[in-house]
Amino acid sequence: MAHISCEIEDSQGNSKRIKSLVVCWVLLLSAVSSTWMLSRMTLRSHECFVSVTAREMLTSGDWLWPTCNGQPRLNKTPLSYWLVASLAKITGDVDEVTARLPSSVFAILSAAAILYFVSQWLSFRIAVFSTAVWATSLSYIRCSHSARPEMALAFFIILCFLSFYSAVSTQNRRRQVIYMLIFWISLGLGMLAKGPAPLPYVFIPLFFYVVINHKWKLVPKLLPIVGSIIFLAITLPWPLFIAHKMNWDLTLWKHEFFDRFFGSYEKGNQPIYYYLLIMFKYITPWFAFLPMAIAAPFYRVWKKKQPIMKFLWLWFVLDFIFLTINAGKRQHYILPLMPAIAILIGILLEDMVFVRKAHTDKFVRNVLRYHIAAIIITAIAGPVFIAIFIPQLLAGTIILSVITIAIILTITLMFIRKHRVTACITGFSGIVVWFMIFYGVFSEAMDTNRYSRAFSQKIARIVPGSDKLAAYGYVSNRTVQYFGRVIPSIEDKPVLYRYYEQGNWILATGKRSEELNKDGQFRSVFYGKKADSRNRENVPGTLFHKSAPIVKIDGSSGAVEKGPK
Repeated sequence: MAHISCEIEDSQGNSKRIKSLVVCWVLLLSAVSSTWMLSRMTLRSHECFVSVTAREMLTSGDWLWPTCNGQPRLNKTPLSYWLVASLAKITGDVDEVTARLPSSVFAILSAAAILYFVSQWLSFRIAVFSTAVWATSLSYIRCSHSARPEMALAFFIILCFLSFYSAVSTQNRRRQVIYMLIFWISLGLGMLAKGPAPLPYVFIPLFFYVVINHKWKLVPKLLPIVGSIIFLAITLPWPLFIAHKMNWDLTLWKHEFFDRFFGSYEKGNQPIYYYLLIMFKYITPWFAFLPMAIAAPFYRVWKKKQPIMKFLWLWFVLDFIFLTINAGKRQHYILPLMPAIAILIGILLEDMVFVRKAHTDKFVRNVLRYHIAAIIITAIAGPVFIAIFIPQLLAGTIILSVITIAIILTITLMFIRKHRVTACITGFSGIVVWFMIFYGVFSEAMDTNRYSRAFSQKIARIVPGSDKLAAYGYVSNRTVQYFGRVIPSIEDKPVLYRYYEQGNWILATGKRSEELNKDGQFRSVFYGKKADSRNRENVPGTLFHKSAPIVKIDGSSGAVEKGPK
């Protein structure tokens, strides 16, 4: 490691072997943080929109008209469904890994894109720092472990911005054409991932970039005609097909895309400053550097790096303003902005650790001291807080605190001994190791949906595959996912009773479960204390049948027991 430390000090003098090792390390870092324990957590409700829809595509053979629990699922564009369904044809099942793996792959590809493009713009060392910051941020780890289309959307938006800047900054026409082809193809695929979100995300910052930097003469070179044709060829076929089948009644899309933005449909009910808090959360553990990263592009000390930093600043700030204006705020909407901050933080860190042109030795020492003090205080205070409020998690918290202190002291010792590269490698790797241990220790406690999974899998074993099951009113996506079949919903109670009298199964959760148990006309055969999770509260569930044997299970999970007759 000491030998590597000596060789890597000057990125221009790195041997190909050393560069290859570093590339392998940072991509491995990205892969581990994006794939660790994909199957551990139960699929959440919005993830099940993807998993159930993909499964029904496979069952029906219709890949153009998506359905979720037998009902049209046209709210979102279909790329995520297609990818999960395609993967399920290989794996044979739509489970947690199959549903989430596309997001993990897109996360790794986003890290590779940052590594490649930033090394072209600035230096290999800055590219490594930027990629490592992105791959160890909460936004990356969280969204790479989700089946939702956010990471796919983020990857294509990242590729749009990176390829665009490379196109406008190169003098090589062939490379410019290649970069713009990547731009237009990525924009089209981003629309299939989660359209029409890429349009404002991409074009608002790029429009202001062109205006501010007087680059109008470059526009004809950016393949506006050929690129638009490619973009439309990718984007239009599916929505045109759906619109035709819906007799051009586009009310649903109007609600989703326009009414949501203006707050008349599923308003987020979040304050105007909402994303000021979320941006710090999503860049964790690098949140202390976020204000510095936002301010940095305006200091002349960066010289040749300044134009790139201002481009990244426009990407982040203008999209941030757009999201702030949006009335339908959701925290994951900020994900496509965070790579810009990760790259800016990567530039800052590289300067602090190696170059020291923008930061003095004293400043860097103070930053290190304050971070060490804050982390150690937090590591000590954490177990005290947990012991008071959540004592059942104390043992795991103590383990994490000890590991945290060990990592920070090791990094400090390495910096004192001038082993800067070794310290950086240990620091980034330590964050991923910390996450791995955290996930292993606390994933069960965080998984409030595990009861829903256990309950749904149990009723799947009770109800024969040839029998029919319907839900009284509400049925969650998780129940449909883990039951493994469509569960039609019946709202009208007399219709429900006739369905029951025909020898079919009835499922009810929450207040509906209590209602049918008190009714006296429905016979309970299986009862779950915690059958589903709504608004962070577990609710009960009951399975009803006229003549099936009553199931009594009193396992350690506490999920099921004999219910009322």
